[in-house]
Amino acid sequence: MPAKRARGASRQPAATASSTSAAAKGAATSSVLVHRCRFVDQVPDPVESLQYDPSCSRLAVLRANSDIELWSLSEGGWFREAYVPGVPDTPVRRLALGSRTASHPDGRLFSCGLHGVVTEWDLARLSPLDNYDSLGGAAWSLALHAGSARLAAGCEDGGVTVFGVVEEGLENVYRLPARGGRVLSLAFSSSGGQLVAGGADGSVRLWALGGGGAARHTWRHTCQFVLESEGRKRPPLVWDVLLLPDSLVVTADSSGRVCFYDGRHGTLVNRFRSHEADVLALAATGDGSHVFASGVDHKVSLFTPQPEELKPHQQPLAIFNLAAPRPPRQSLPEGPS
Repeated sequence: MPAKRARGASRQPAATASSTSAAAKGAATSSVLVHRCRFVDQVPDPVESLQYDPSCSRLAVLRANSDIELWSLSEGGWFREAYVPGVPDTPVRRLALGSRTASHPDGRLFSCGLHGVVTEWDLARLSPLDNYDSLGGAAWSLALHAGSARLAAGCEDGGVTVFGVVEEGLENVYRLPARGGRVLSLAFSSSGGQLVAGGADGSVRLWALGGGGAARHTWRHTCQFVLESEGRKRPPLVWDVLLLPDSLVVTADSSGRVCFYDGRHGTLVNRFRSHEADVLALAATGDGSHVFASGVDHKVSLFTPQPEELKPHQQPLAIFNLAAPRPPRQSLPEGPS
């Protein structure tokens, strides 16, 4: 009589084979391709100020978080030459870019902000080189005239501080007295002998350098006028100003208008309601014959003199509007599924 086998002894190899086959089948069926998408919520900080140096094709960009970028143009296009991260709790408002010279091969860069400090930057080390007090509180505007080596800062108290730009830094500080509200915009004339300032109270003020002798370095107040409020309780904010040849002053304000004034007498030459919202920036060609204006309504306006045969007596300027389209939304391409 054959010996009895232990219970379950003969089934052990079959059970082992069955479990191995099931595990292999489960592993084969559970192997799937997984595509993981991770989206970076990157919101670029808006641009606060732009300064372009045509002599060497460089552009200084200031962002709302106080980051400073320096872009240069080469044969391959624009590239970012330098980047200075913003310092926390240091609200920088405006930039001024100087050209390259033999003593400053990297150029010169100045900034001002609501902390009341005018800073010169070391573009080789990407760090502050020196700081200067604005002498008027928060500094809202900055203008540099390289030919006359002058730097002007518009302050919270309504005054303007004019610095002399020398090789070692800034000196020969001249303080223009405070008149009206904070100075939101500044511009030199092409010769550097005149200065115009636009204020938060709608006022526009002009200064000119004195004559010969000891007065040639003295600024004197020559004209002042206030933009029309058009029924509003307060005049508009003067966001930007230009000083063209023949003392023609161009203003851009918060009511969407671009105005042309005679800077010698403060009289209105022409006024255009060219934008539907605030006009924030002005630019002009070298000879002052063409003026560009841009604002928050995605539109660029060009002002240019009309041809002599078509120019009426009351219309010295013509306007052309260019609508800038809104940037389309971009989506990431889908990966393998």
